[in-house]
Order: sequence, then C-alpha cells, then structure tokens
Amino acid sequence: MPLKIETLTLNDSVEQYGNKSIVPSAQQVCDDVVLLWKEEPSTEDLQIDGLYERIVVRHPEWRISQQTVLHVLTKHNLYATDEGELETYCSQVRFPDVSEVLKELGLPKNIELRDTGDGRGRGLFAKNEIQQGELISAESMPLVTIPPIEKLTLMQAGKVCSLCGNSLGHSDHFIMMNGLDCNGCRSVWCNRTCKKRDLTHAALKHVKARTQAISGSGWAKFEKFCMDKVFVAAYSVGIIYASSLIGKDDTLKRFAPLAEVSQRLRNRVSDSTNIGGTFDASSGAVGINDPEPIWNRAYELFKEAFPKSTEVDLDKFLTYVGKFNLNQVAGQIYPLYAFINHDCEPNVRYEIDDKLRLKVYARKLIKPGDELLTTYVNPLHGVKLRRRELRVNWGFLCQCNRCNKELSQRMVKHRVEQLSLPSHSFAAQSRRRSSMRNARPDLTDLLKNGQEFDLEIPDNVGISHRRRTSVRFDNNVTVAVEE
Repeated sequence: MPLKIETLTLNDSVEQYGNKSIVPSAQQVCDDVVLLWKEEPSTEDLQIDGLYERIVVRHPEWRISQQTVLHVLTKHNLYATDEGELETYCSQVRFPDVSEVLKELGLPKNIELRDTGDGRGRGLFAKNEIQQGELISAESMPLVTIPPIEKLTLMQAGKVCSLCGNSLGHSDHFIMMNGLDCNGCRSVWCNRTCKKRDLTHAALKHVKARTQAISGSGWAKFEKFCMDKVFVAAYSVGIIYASSLIGKDDTLKRFAPLAEVSQRLRNRVSDSTNIGGTFDASSGAVGINDPEPIWNRAYELFKEAFPKSTEVDLDKFLTYVGKFNLNQVAGQIYPLYAFINHDCEPNVRYEIDDKLRLKVYARKLIKPGDELLTTYVNPLHGVKLRRRELRVNWGFLCQCNRCNKELSQRMVKHRVEQLSLPSHSFAAQSRRRSSMRNARPDLTDLLKNGQEFDLEIPDNVGISHRRRTSVRFDNNVTVAVEE
C-alpha cells in the first residue's frame, strides 16, 4: 500500500490541518515590536535581521518578509540608522507668555522660572541649595479636578464619589445627614471637600440648570461620546472650559500659559497605538488609525454643550487637546509642576495623594542655579523605548547624559560583536552541511517505493563513560501514513 509523508504537531491546542497564515497589518507589526521592547529591553539592540527572527518566532502564523518589516518600521519611525530621519515636533511647541499669571503659580521663594537658554523653553531653577529629600513645592489641588472618565457610569449611579471617583465608605444615613448627596440627581460625594470643589456639577449634570452658556443635554451627549471613544483629553478640556465659565477664578487664564501644540501634529508623529503603543497612554487614551472623524464629531458636540463658545474653532479645540496631553500628570493639570522639564536621571520626584495634592521632593542634592528635572517616562525602560516615548508624546529626542551614555555603550557593543565574529567562512560551513544532507538517504523516496531500510545505530550506545549524542526535538513530527 503506498505511503505518504505528513508533518503533524505535538501540540494538541494547535490545529494540525489547514493553512492559518495571515498577512499582518503595519499597525500589528509596529505594536508587536514596541511590546517586544517593553517585555525584553535587550531586544532594542537587535538589528533588523535579529528583530525579524524574533517576530517570526512570536508569530509563526504571520506571512511577512524581512524587507517588509524593515519598510514598515522605517516608515513608522521605529527603525532608523540616522536620527535625522526621525520626525519631531518640539520646534513647533509654543510657549505662551506667563507673566500675567506668574504670581498665581505659587512659586516657592527658593525657586525661579526662567528660560533654559538651550532651546527647551522654560524651566524651574533653584535659587538656594536644596537638600536630598527636602520638600520643594506643593500644589494643594489641580487646576480643575477632572473626574476619571472610566468611572462615569458608577458616578451617575451614585456608587462612587461624583468628583474623585473614590469608593464610598459611608452609610446612606451618614451621607444624608452630612448633605453628601445631590438633590437633583443620584450623585454622591465622599466628603464635603469634594462636594465643594465640584463646581461644574449642577451646570453639567442638571438639564434645568440656569447657566445659559452651558447646555446640560448637550453636555450629556458630549460626555457619552468621549466615554465611548475613550477621548480623555477632549472630556478634560470640556471640564476645564466649563469651570472657566462657572468658577470665580479664570481657569482658562491659568491654563493658557502652558506649553501647547495641536493634537493633529502630535498624532502625525505618533507611530503605534493599542497594545504596544505609548501615544497618550498615560492619559488612558486609545489610538485609532484615522482620528479626524472623531475629532470633528467631538468638536460638534463640544459646541452643542457650550453654545456660546464662538471663540473656539476646530483648530483651537485641537490645540486645547494637545495642550492637555502635553501637560497632564495622572490625568490632571498641575500648573506649577507643568514647568518642570525632563531628564532620564531626574533630581526631583513627585507624589500625589488620594486628595490629589501634588508634592515635589528633591531626589538628590540640588545646588543653586541647577534646573529642577523630573522624568516623563518610566526610567526602567531601555534607552530606545524611552526616547521613542518622549519623541511621540512630547516631540523631542532626549539628549540627556544618561541617554547619550547608553547610546554610546550600544554602539561599542555592536562594534565588539562585529569584530568578535569567527574568521572562518559561513559559506564553507553551509556547503559542508549541505553535502552531509545530500549523503543521507531520502526518506520520502524510500517510503514511496515501499523499500525496507535500516537506521544507523551510534557506536557509543550503552557506554556509560562516553557522552551520548544529544537530541533536540521541536513541536512537529514527520510520520508515514497510508494514503
């Protein structure tokens, strides 16, 4: 009876028949590479051939060539041998005048705000020596408390605080006796401070509110759209704008001097989203391939929520969105902290407590004239991933001492690896392996002809003092079956 050769998998969880290969999209390739760098920082040093091998191992079902991977990564600014090829937007970030609100920033006496002198804009500098661990500044509350968008449904049901989103630890009787519930809806606050700070609640949540500049029904549509699309920045801009219309202080006036750039420009430079992406990830945003329709719809609903906002056109709306993303920390805007620039080896750190108070401490001794520097990214990430996150989210390629040192070490390591390659020819090795394969009997032909054959048994079988030949298996096995 004729026989045929079939290769089956030893893994029962994988289907053994049928071609399941797929052609991945550029987005999938970009996301997987960024995720690989996060999971294994050492892979940042891989050249394109090594990176391609890792992709193939991670996704054996992908049908993609090394040249295609190189083209995709280069096009999306994830792989470049020349830094000049990487697009940045730091030169287009605007720094509005801050003189009108300088007094309202609450600068500590030993800190001054001035130009950095190296093209990075403005920064905070120490006037006097600051000891390690010393409290440098404190902001008792953000510019406006922005409720967490992911808890809006629970807030509307009265399950968590309507402002901060914290769980409620009080009984219904305690809430009623202390006036922590809302008379016009089901909202509840965790304490009197949150209720007092929630200035926009009545105007935004109660349709019959008397504020003509705000439409309660329009806000409900805008809020739901932002929640459905996870458009965190637009929702936050809406809260800030509403606060400026209701509050006694001009919130927009204190928001205005912060660094700004259009979200459209920031999105163009971004190169990956979703699982492996980092674009606006710190604010919880979810990226999409074509955000223009969402931007346009969000702007339409913004105008419906604020019918008298004639000074805000689409470009200004997107500038507000970009400004929020540039300056937000943990989803909030802290005007003073927003002036602290980045370094991968920062000399300050910040803490935010459960009441959203932000405090800045010295990580090391800071001498007079030294600039206060924080970190915008995870310092445990590798240099390539850190610089990519900074370029995508803040528009610049970091040139700090740590980045330059690690980049130099990577170059030296790469040169050493090239010099340490064996001197013998790989082609000769390949020819030897090929000749050995050709000398073996063709198993397929033998089975087709129905011939019997013997397998060679190693001479050292059963000899304990000699090292046995090791055998390595994979997940596949080749068998002969009847047709």
